[in-house]
Amino acid sequence: MDIRQLRYFIAIAEEGQITAAAKRLNMAQPPLSQQLKQMEEELGTPLVERSGKRIELTEAGHSLYKQAINIVHQMEEAIAEVKETGEGIRGTLSIGVSALSAYFLPEQIRLFQQKYPLIAYKVWKGDTQLLTQWLERRVIEVAVVRLPHSLPNCTTIPMEEEPFVLIVPNATSYATADQIHMSEIAALPLIMPSTPGLGIYDLLVKEFERLGAAPHVICECPDISLTVNLVAAQVGCSIVPRSAWETHRNEQIRGIEISGTSIQSAAAVVWQSGRHLSKAAKRFIGMFS
Repeated sequence: MDIRQLRYFIAIAEEGQITAAAKRLNMAQPPLSQQLKQMEEELGTPLVERSGKRIELTEAGHSLYKQAINIVHQMEEAIAEVKETGEGIRGTLSIGVSALSAYFLPEQIRLFQQKYPLIAYKVWKGDTQLLTQWLERRVIEVAVVRLPHSLPNCTTIPMEEEPFVLIVPNATSYATADQIHMSEIAALPLIMPSTPGLGIYDLLVKEFERLGAAPHVICECPDISLTVNLVAAQVGCSIVPRSAWETHRNEQIRGIEISGTSIQSAAAVVWQSGRHLSKAAKRFIGMFS
């Protein structure tokens, strides 16, 4: 017995007449009667009783009708889900995000969720090395990172650029300043919001070199939340993108504008070039293009 025969039986049960059921199914009466006979032979029991032009379900017929309704409904749901997944409006979207870009993701997911409420999400947080591995292994399809990045073989859509700010503990003497020159920051105990070889770290080091200054780096920390906590604990100060500071504001810390530099940073959406993307991922990327 197949799904087609179950649909036939549902029509017979609900119409109460072979003629009416055949009309509903847009088919001739004799083939429908033959299908009913085949089902009864296969199951080894009568499914209907005839009373004039009307037919009544037997106890076995009632049982089959209930099961048929459930099976057909489940099949229709499965087909709809597969189609919706194929169309990118259902399924799971796996996204990677770097610490300095994490602020950017919640709002984007909220906007995407409004358009595609049936999409579920897996969000992975890591540094560039981890994001690279996850993209290559297909753990994630898309990543949101901070520029400049060193992800190989990736297509990039940059977001709006923004300046960096210096975050310092309130208890320090220079916390009262409204602005500080980039070269002056070199003398301060600096917590780098990244590690050597990664975009932000190299960007800041090159800028200090341009100014003829060597930064006094006392700590390297790629996690923005921990960096903020280290600054609050008066371990040192740090240079972070403005949005990262605004997202992690702390009463024990003050943000100071930086002068004497034109360096800026932006978040970006990246994915591996030439690799297959689900339609959900394509739709997500489409929000930024």
